[in-house]
Amino acid sequence: MTSSDFGLSEIISIPSVFNENGTNSTSFTEHNVWCVDWRPSQHWMFQIANALFFISYSVPTSYYGILFMHSTLIAGFLILITWAWRIVCAPDLFTWNLCFLFINILQLIYLIYQRRPINFNPELEQIYRNMFKPFKITRIQFKKLVSEQFAQIVTLHIGEAYAMQNITKTDRLGLLMSGKANVLQDHQLLHPIGPCEFLDSPEFESRGSSEDKFKVSVIAATTCRYIYWQRSALEYLFVKETYLATVLATLVAKDITIKLYSMNNKIMTDKGSHLDIRLPSITPALVTKECKPPIVKTLKKLAVISSHCPISPIPAVKITKCDTLIMDKCQTTNGKFNRMNLANEMGNTGVENWLEKTSKYHSLEMADDE
Repeated sequence: MTSSDFGLSEIISIPSVFNENGTNSTSFTEHNVWCVDWRPSQHWMFQIANALFFISYSVPTSYYGILFMHSTLIAGFLILITWAWRIVCAPDLFTWNLCFLFINILQLIYLIYQRRPINFNPELEQIYRNMFKPFKITRIQFKKLVSEQFAQIVTLHIGEAYAMQNITKTDRLGLLMSGKANVLQDHQLLHPIGPCEFLDSPEFESRGSSEDKFKVSVIAATTCRYIYWQRSALEYLFVKETYLATVLATLVAKDITIKLYSMNNKIMTDKGSHLDIRLPSITPALVTKECKPPIVKTLKKLAVISSHCPISPIPAVKITKCDTLIMDKCQTTNGKFNRMNLANEMGNTGVENWLEKTSKYHSLEMADDE
């Protein structure tokens, strides 16, 4: 038999062992495979300790479940330590169970420490409740975000600037905690900034290089307190806290949208309505501020298409002479107009005007000037 074939069955079937005097004895053959003489059950303290272990390993893995598990294990190991010291008098059992007891005590202390109450000053508390708590950001995560390692809190007095136009670099992100600030461009007021609003969210989001500078000035209208983060510090933090990075990016995007709508509310058309900033063609309308042809005329041109193409949702209306001249230039296929040719003929006239003038506000005020 080779050494590799020497297994457990061969060990059990060895006919003799050494006795205390070093001579061979055949007493081992009496207990060749299984235990024959079973000892009586152990002391009741040993049974209770193992029952506690069974209960502790059966609880769910929630926070309170883990807290209960370590508490129950501590009780079980205390009983085993007492059993090993007083009943069986086994120093090895006593030592091992004492080590397990210390480990579970440290785990329990750490869990309780994690649930300690974390309080912020009133300004940071307002920011946490209004902005971060709805996104399920924990107080521990928010405390890390506003810690001195990543953020700084600064006070501005009336007239002092957070950023100057064409001077200050866009390498940070500021959040107003209290007070009021104004955003100016060429000494003209664009919009105010209140508490729980970012001071420079558009600049932070649209930064192209490290040399980009503010295109506006941010001046304190009252005594202000704000917290700001350097871009490099935030990037380092977000590598570890990916969910926090997603939440902050969402808050910055929301703040930019609010500022855009605030600016849009100041822009009025000749009819006293607001333009819809969600349309991509709104910029030319804001820049030129020229009076465009009535949109109803364009809708009449589009109605020509719908009269020959049933899939168009625009109902057919009266065709004008101008429309007839346009359609005369278009080729027909099986008695129907070629929509591509018709669109090309109208592309530089009615359709572009329609794209530039359409908005949810205009749609309620359309009137034919003819």
